[in-house]
Amino acid sequence: MNFREELNEEQYAAVTAPDGPTLVIAAAGTGKTRTLIYRLAYLVTQRNVQPWEVLLLTFTNKAAKEMLTRAESLVQRRFNSGYSGTFHSFANRLLRSHADQVGFGRDYTILDADDAKKLLRTCAEELDVEKKKFPKPEVLLSLFGVVSGRMGDLTAAVDAQFEYSEVDADLVLKVHARYQERKRALNSMDFDDLLIYAHKLLTQQERIRTFYQEEFKYVLVDEYQDTNAIQAELVHMLVQPHGNLMVVGDDFQSIYSWRGADFRNFLEFEKTYPGTKTFKLQINYRSTPEILEVANAVIAGNPEQFQKQLSAVRDPGSLPAMVTVHDGSAQARYVIEQSKRLHQHGIAYSEICVLYRSHFHALELQMELARAQLPYVVTSGVRFFEQAHIKDVICVLRLLVNPSDELAFTRLIQLLPKVGEKTAQKIFRKFNGRINLQRPEVHDQLLATLPAAARPGWEEIRPVFLAYREEQLENDPGEVLFRFKKAFYGEYMVENFDNHKFRAEDFDGLVDFTVKFDSTEAFLSEIALLTNMDAESANAPSDSAENDGLRLSTVHQAKGLEWKAVFVLFMNEDMFPSKKSTEESGDAEERRLFYVAVTRAEDELYLCSAMVRRQRDGGTIFLDPSRFLREIPEELVRNERGFY
Repeated sequence: MNFREELNEEQYAAVTAPDGPTLVIAAAGTGKTRTLIYRLAYLVTQRNVQPWEVLLLTFTNKAAKEMLTRAESLVQRRFNSGYSGTFHSFANRLLRSHADQVGFGRDYTILDADDAKKLLRTCAEELDVEKKKFPKPEVLLSLFGVVSGRMGDLTAAVDAQFEYSEVDADLVLKVHARYQERKRALNSMDFDDLLIYAHKLLTQQERIRTFYQEEFKYVLVDEYQDTNAIQAELVHMLVQPHGNLMVVGDDFQSIYSWRGADFRNFLEFEKTYPGTKTFKLQINYRSTPEILEVANAVIAGNPEQFQKQLSAVRDPGSLPAMVTVHDGSAQARYVIEQSKRLHQHGIAYSEICVLYRSHFHALELQMELARAQLPYVVTSGVRFFEQAHIKDVICVLRLLVNPSDELAFTRLIQLLPKVGEKTAQKIFRKFNGRINLQRPEVHDQLLATLPAAARPGWEEIRPVFLAYREEQLENDPGEVLFRFKKAFYGEYMVENFDNHKFRAEDFDGLVDFTVKFDSTEAFLSEIALLTNMDAESANAPSDSAENDGLRLSTVHQAKGLEWKAVFVLFMNEDMFPSKKSTEESGDAEERRLFYVAVTRAEDELYLCSAMVRRQRDGGTIFLDPSRFLREIPEELVRNERGFY
């Protein structure tokens, strides 16, 4: 195997690095995975290291398997001894041998997500939370997981999470304590416990820690910028005292702080490990030089980072387009027409992706795609109107327009505590298939049929329905939705969704979107047509990847992927960058997110910004172009107007 011939100079320098701590700063599209694979092969073939003496840690089992398999094919020897893989799989392997040292039997059960929710729900019921506002188990489990990953203060985190809600923070802490007791009594761990107890094991048991330090003479970690505090601590303990640690990642692509990732692990690696040898991979094989020039300009505004400049090996292409459109609808039509043009020039629709900061940014586009009968795939989750929180709130409008809509009624009433599907259906039948919630006496009758625990919630909802006729809100569906959120659903989101802030943004976007319609009936009719056309599109036969249609994705979900052509929507202030994110933590991570969006493009890049957006009150606000667009030198882009 000739490493010099198969690697470029930057990759070769990293692969052949001497022993000791090594930091590989791998910019987008520079062959990070290839470098890791060849490092594994180099250690075995050139350093006489046994394959089982190397530990590879990644964030997905798929990534670990792919790298190990490719390394095995290079050296014709088996790499994986069972320890390499994700941090959680490594922790599990560790605990299967030593769980008794941290108070568990070695035959402990790993609770899956459903089991963990059921157990936490039982703990909450034992503490009689039914009569109070209290979060769903999945919300609490997500919060507990992020805090444990950050090795943070749970009390402070709970106080911050529920500061503006009616949730009793002290009761949350009591439920957490009971949950910990029950898991130990059941000899069970949830997913987060694997890291917690593996860390505890290595911290407290010197003999065991020394054994694994000697067992793994080399440790390699992929995507190190995405590690949290406890993962970084585990790695740190494993490589003492030999220090043979190579971490690979890109601080420019650290975009998961909301999940607990701490890019300071990457930025401060050289301080944590004195004597670190640092290598940069800056030769990009993915994008045209013009796209890379924009990428370099995009990220230059972040002060805390390792400076690097992407350079291209590809031939020159066209300048990225900075596109100005009138509003969201014009933006959608521009994307569709340009996509058709690209398709005519030989680019498959599946090789075109539309990226956006938040789900609601793609609302108009999904509407226009359905009208144009152009198939599309939302790769970052379900389509906008199929999301649970959107379907929940639209039920209010459906019931106001059609009192016989049993499906809307049963979905809405099940938002209340102690009301399941059978109870909801039974209640609806008592009203003989028609429940006119614009009439006060109907609410009195309904309250009498509800379980006691559900009545306070319906009392909060009741005024929203009564105001529809009393205040003549038939032509203002946005006002109805706004009141529903204020009266009930805002608190419901906090208690029922771990990502309630993102869902609240979707909700606000939906409310603003309703101003396009003259009445509630018109709005609902448009949604019905859209969802039906979506269903037809999704069920249409497909005999090739090209027929799969356009790709739509949030930027977060697009990391690690690439397409020939990329559109980025709503590059406007308070949209991208997100207003909430910048208010909470500044714009550095938002700028990294934009960098990720730009570097997904291979050949064509379109950065779209709208001039205006209509609001719920009927007014029009003028939008400013994103600060990120203003940071790009004029000569690096071509300006276009989207007149559609």
